[in-house]
Amino acid sequence: MESVLTPPLPFKFEENVTNMAFGSLCESWEKWKNGFQIYVKACELNKKTEEIQMNIFLHVVGEQCREIIEQSKTKSTTLAALIGQVDNHFKAKKNVTVERHRFFTRQQGEHESIDQYVFELRKLAQSCEFGDLNDGLIKDRLVCGIVSAAIRERLLREDDLTLNKALEICRAAIVSKMYSEDIKRECTSELKGSEVCAVANKEVFELNRSGAKVEAKSSRSMSSGRGWRGRGWVPGAGRAGASGAAGPAGAQHRAPYAHRGGRCGQCGGVHKKYDCPAYGRSCMKCSRPNHFARMCRVYMVEESEDQDSEGSR
Repeated sequence: MESVLTPPLPFKFEENVTNMAFGSLCESWEKWKNGFQIYVKACELNKKTEEIQMNIFLHVVGEQCREIIEQSKTKSTTLAALIGQVDNHFKAKKNVTVERHRFFTRQQGEHESIDQYVFELRKLAQSCEFGDLNDGLIKDRLVCGIVSAAIRERLLREDDLTLNKALEICRAAIVSKMYSEDIKRECTSELKGSEVCAVANKEVFELNRSGAKVEAKSSRSMSSGRGWRGRGWVPGAGRAGASGAAGPAGAQHRAPYAHRGGRCGQCGGVHKKYDCPAYGRSCMKCSRPNHFARMCRVYMVEESEDQDSEGSR
């Protein structure tokens, strides 16, 4: 077992430390001493003679602590007494007032949990010699040093507050806060989704509205007599003198030849291109030019005898 476990590293410290730093030095020594005791038990060194245990300690502890032991007038014969000599050297320089000042000014860190904060307070209280007041003062420091003002207010309203009860209240408050934040995030996500849907619906509405306006404008243009594009007549085709002669010279102004199943879409008969008899005539139903009433697309009517007679000319 001795060959498997590695002993603690030698204990090193600054010889010219100030009073304020001695609290940390004492704490470091306590940590090293606890580590050495674990090593002794794990390697079963306590079964060896006191002389062997003392020599192992002197070898592991390092040169600085050996000098402290050599300067002491007391000669130890056991391992416990030898460790006590080093304890007295560090603890003799401990300032309880400084340690308590460190304890009472310890505030919770911004990103420090409640349990971690209480753990650090317990460590500081070990060197403050509070005795039976230890837990009560840790509880008071928790109330005063906690970051959340809402939790502090909740703790101050509690009668007969103990350290354990304060911890339970703090943990419950933190869980409730986390749950509330989750609900708030979900509501925010749903609200954003609703806003996106509303914007999308508005865009679709505006698009449909614009399309309806364009379609209505097109219908008004077609019904105002400005021209049936591709239906056989053009703007101004019905005005007198607009096209000149009705022959080939004015053919470019006349309605194009449009058929539906072999029949003209303006007069309903069959003829050569640009020879539509409806050209220059007005509809008897809608009064628009270049088509007969029987082919009128605004009012669906039956063929009239007068238009038949006009078509036979």
